[in-house]
Order: sequence, then C-alpha cells, then structure tokens
Amino acid sequence: MPEQSERTIEVNLSVPLLQIATSVEEHAEDEAERDATAALAFRHTEQAANVAAMTNQLLTRVEGLAVGVERIPACRRGASGVGALATWQRLKAQGPAPDPLGNWSYMRSLAHAALGMVTSLRDHRAAEQPRSFVGRPDMPPLTPGAP
Repeated sequence: MPEQSERTIEVNLSVPLLQIATSVEEHAEDEAERDATAALAFRHTEQAANVAAMTNQLLTRVEGLAVGVERIPACRRGASGVGALATWQRLKAQGPAPDPLGNWSYMRSLAHAALGMVTSLRDHRAAEQPRSFVGRPDMPPLTPGAP
C-alpha cells in the first residue's frame, strides 16, 4: 500500500465551539422556560401524577441552570440570579411542605426559580456580547475599537 503523507492543519476552534456551546445553552434555557411556564399554568386541582412528573422535570432543569448561574461572578448575577439560587438552595434543603398543596406549591417555586435563572443567564450573555456599534445622537456611530 502506498504511503500517504500526513498533513496537519491547525485551526482555531474557539469561535465555532463557543457558538455551538451558546446554542446548546440557549436551547436548554428555552426548554426550561417552556417547562416553567407550563408548570405555572397547572391548577391546584391537577392530578398528583402530573404534578410529580412536572416537578421531576423542573428539578432536572433547575439543577442544570444553577450550575450556569453559579459560574457567573457573584457581582454580575443580578437580583434574579441571586434570588433564584437562594430559592433553589432553600427548595433543595426543605423539599415540599407536608400540606395538601405542598407538592403543587413546591413545583411552582421550582418554576419561578427556573425563570429567574433563565433571566440571569440571558442577561449575563447579553452583557458579555461585544457591541458592534456605539450610537451617538446627531453623529455617525463609532465602532467599539474607535478612539
């Protein structure tokens, strides 16, 4: 078999990988937001099995979102991120209350925590993205690197 010469090409993958990671994160946030919105639409008379299934789904979503929010520096989390993490810690420690609406209330609290985390993550991502132009009244826009 003839030998083939191997060629190595170096490629900077940081930008494509960052785009892929951002896309995956945005998808997870969208799914969490959809689940949280659906959970908040549940009436207190919803069947216990449906509440349990949604609670299970939200627990998974919130646990994943919490990892992302915890990676945001504390000074940049914003009120929604700080509040959502505090709610998540409380919910993990206490669990549902032992009253008739305990499981339903627990599910709703998880939904609110998920929405707060999604808001925090989106706000952080928007703040971190470079601006392409800086607008000025009655003057042409500046590019970010302009003096």
